[in-house]
Amino acid sequence: MHAPTAIDRHVGVPDADLTAAVTRPGGVALLADRIRASGADTVVIGADRFDPQRGRGYRLDPTSAALALGRALPEHRFLIAVAPTREHPYNVARRILSLDHVLGGRVGILVGARDHGVPPSDEEHDPAEFARVVSGLWTTWPLESIVGDRDTGVFADTGLVRQLDHDGGLGGYRVRGPLTTPSSVQGSPVLAVWDDVDLPEADLVLSATTVSDLRPGPGPA
Repeated sequence: MHAPTAIDRHVGVPDADLTAAVTRPGGVALLADRIRASGADTVVIGADRFDPQRGRGYRLDPTSAALALGRALPEHRFLIAVAPTREHPYNVARRILSLDHVLGGRVGILVGARDHGVPPSDEEHDPAEFARVVSGLWTTWPLESIVGDRDTGVFADTGLVRQLDHDGGLGGYRVRGPLTTPSSVQGSPVLAVWDDVDLPEADLVLSATTVSDLRPGPGPA
């Protein structure tokens, strides 16, 4: 799968729609139909958290939502919204890479500076550093290291597995690695950022103007 680009069609699924889909019989299938009808190539899940107004209140975990929708939409790509104000880069890297394996290399992250569902804190982390640590962890266990030789009993060539050894200094992240999950069939999951994150090496920069909301669907039957 190629990485999403500026000319791809990105549709954001509001948290309210995700919650309704999992609490209504057949809701995931109906939501998948709406996404197909939108003509989108890439589905953005969880970006409500980047909005000061919509980012508050109850929300479904975007990774779980992507797992359900990814099985219902086998031709679509998915970007999962994450932010350093809620998550640690190691946990994000491991969770997203596992999801990417399950969905056959169709997953990436969308890093924003702040998750507005989390109360403000004195502890602040640089979202660009957060993104770089995540992407660095994705390369610590190369997929080509997997040997799987039943005769010798060797599962992986551990000589190819490396430490990350990231030290962000005072106020930054200190992450050694490696991940416990081999790298993706696409090399690395896509690394996208919201427009409030300065990361020149990102695969894609998105914003509220480039991600269209999914059109409202029919009300409850």
